[in-house]
Amino acid sequence: MIEYLISPVSFLIAIMLQYGIFSRWTLLSGCVDIVLLFIIAFCLHSNAKRLWLIILFFGAIVGTISALPFYIPLAFYFGVFLLTQQLRKRIMQTPLLSMYLSTFISTLAWHGINIAWLFVKRMPFEFSTAFFEILLPSVLLNMLFSFPVHAITQEISRVITPKGAEA
Repeated sequence: MIEYLISPVSFLIAIMLQYGIFSRWTLLSGCVDIVLLFIIAFCLHSNAKRLWLIILFFGAIVGTISALPFYIPLAFYFGVFLLTQQLRKRIMQTPLLSMYLSTFISTLAWHGINIAWLFVKRMPFEFSTAFFEILLPSVLLNMLFSFPVHAITQEISRVITPKGAEA
């Protein structure tokens, strides 16, 4: 039960860090996505029975503050949830490997969705610039920051649900 109280607070902290601090730390034009990393790590370490509802709630919050339509971040984060659940079932013994794999796939998918949205809206952009100056640096930064986010989320989940108290 306490997980349902702590996770929205942690998510709001991740959003504040993302938009207050980490959005200004760029490599070329790519930046780290702390919210995505938190959601991946949270999905890998949470034992909540209705985790998909929490993820839909998080996606709805991001959808309201995003420049994209409301349903795109909502569907994307639900897809990230499904991906991490599949990886959690298949690579259960190594959650850090699952974190890296989920981060890589999700970052590529997120930027692919953004590029596709720009293409659908007929916004002028150069694909090579989007690829080399935004996508690749974002993948690198997300991979670098995935370890600390994973470690912090893992420790929070250990404190919230001690061993033997899984619900």
